[in-house]
Amino acid sequence: MVDGWTVPGFTHERELGGGASGRVLLAVDDPTGTKVAIKYLDGALAADEAFLTRFRAAARPLSQLEDPNVVDFYDFVESADGAAIVMQWVEGVSLRRVLAAQGPTGPLAALSMLGGTLLGLAAGHQHGVVHGALRPANILVDAEGNAQVTDFATAPAGTEVRFGAQYAAPELWDGEPATVATDLYAATAIFYECLTGRPPYAGRNMARLHREAPIPAEEVPGPLRDLVHQGLAKDPGKRPKSAADLLGALEDAAVSAYGPSWEAQGRGRLTELAAQAALRPEPPKPKPSRSSGRNPVVAGKQPGGRSRTPWVVAAVAVLVLAGGAAGALTLLKKDGKNPPPDPTPAQSSTPQAALPAGGVDPAPLITQIDQAVAAAPGAAFSYQQSGCCGYPVSSRGTFGLQGDQASFTMTLAGTGSARKALPAVIVQNRLYVRVGKKWKSSALGGRGYPAAADQVRQGASVANLTTLLRSATKLTQADGIYEGEAPAAKLAQAPGLGPMYARMAQATGAQQIAFAIKFDAANRPVKFWVRAGPEKGRNQIQRGSYSQWGAKPAVKAPR
Repeated sequence: MVDGWTVPGFTHERELGGGASGRVLLAVDDPTGTKVAIKYLDGALAADEAFLTRFRAAARPLSQLEDPNVVDFYDFVESADGAAIVMQWVEGVSLRRVLAAQGPTGPLAALSMLGGTLLGLAAGHQHGVVHGALRPANILVDAEGNAQVTDFATAPAGTEVRFGAQYAAPELWDGEPATVATDLYAATAIFYECLTGRPPYAGRNMARLHREAPIPAEEVPGPLRDLVHQGLAKDPGKRPKSAADLLGALEDAAVSAYGPSWEAQGRGRLTELAAQAALRPEPPKPKPSRSSGRNPVVAGKQPGGRSRTPWVVAAVAVLVLAGGAAGALTLLKKDGKNPPPDPTPAQSSTPQAALPAGGVDPAPLITQIDQAVAAAPGAAFSYQQSGCCGYPVSSRGTFGLQGDQASFTMTLAGTGSARKALPAVIVQNRLYVRVGKKWKSSALGGRGYPAAADQVRQGASVANLTTLLRSATKLTQADGIYEGEAPAAKLAQAPGLGPMYARMAQATGAQQIAFAIKFDAANRPVKFWVRAGPEKGRNQIQRGSYSQWGAKPAVKAPR
């Protein structure tokens, strides 16, 4: 029990951490056996009606927020005995622990951390929720090197500087409310600490330092100084307007300084640092003071939970995703987990077809994929298509397989006549888009939203991935990731998907389609990357991810 009570329906296993806002325990949901993290709020917070009113308002959008770089929020429980937040248990360590154990992370790992953090913040901002008091304890690094943000809106309004004085923007010291700009300032200050081993400002008069002291960018690697100047600008109006804008600046700086493979290298290094930090004792909690506070460390990611997508595989769109023309190296990484075994070739006494260059036979893999997906016919997904010769489209949501048909419930965004992100449903060959309080229906294809939805349905389908594997003339495998090429002409003849590849080839002039696909230990796809055209120049790129595989409720046409 915590302060005399336990959230009903859960059994505690052990304490994960504690701080100024409360204690965090690992618990098991009794009916399902699912492990979760429960933060029992400090008594002063639980009795603060102004805070509770504000957090109740934030709880609904947080519960609807599904993003690979945000720790899932499940429930906010109030009783006469106290208040608690039930959230995803993420297997990993906090960035605070990484920095305490390892010191500076190096520029590549710092960039990867900042990219993931900004994606998480962007998702919260898209749902109207500002973090308010971001600090290293609120950023978790999992076993794959993914940065995930937790504890949105848990600092009472007007007290944010007490929770993270070293990362608090100048306007917070003046009593202004937390905003998108203050979140970007805090994220940049944490980035600075990853680069140098200490926050940009430290001393007795933190308010004056944040307001007046010059930005100490000379201690930052030269190519990254402008990024630090942007994020730590004293005037919030001179900082980037959104997390997506700062992500764009990050991508430009990283590619210019370290090349297109920077993100894969950075995630690999961050993975190593987190693994090493996990083996060391938990660092002592920061001492509470008038200008800083402590924050619980939520450790872990539930085994079998969502696979976290690297930040560069998303697209800057109305959904506030961020991306760029990164190559397959974004996906090719070691994740510290056992990759799925190589498929066992089917035994036959008849002559076998020649294997693709690289020596990997796709046939048994395709069979195993089909069997694995049939056993878990549904998943959460994200998808983005970008490049020349057409309008970008991005989406995220869930889909369920019913026979050969997949039905989707998602948020859909693009450009042109499909500019605004809207809730959407695909059932059979019809699209339903909610405009205001009404649902509008139309056949897939054509232009605008129907065209964007058709792209999502085809590009995000598992059939797209098995078609690529089946058509491959080159295929290699390493660490559970399959990388290959397939002739565009052959893909253009694929049933159902042929027209999509014919358009991609015609628009880019590509004769070969390059791809990379990662699978989990059960041979279910986790993420993918597809490119028609050169790495730089006239190309079209598909990127996506899958998580939470399992049977999904049937998607019905809205009324």
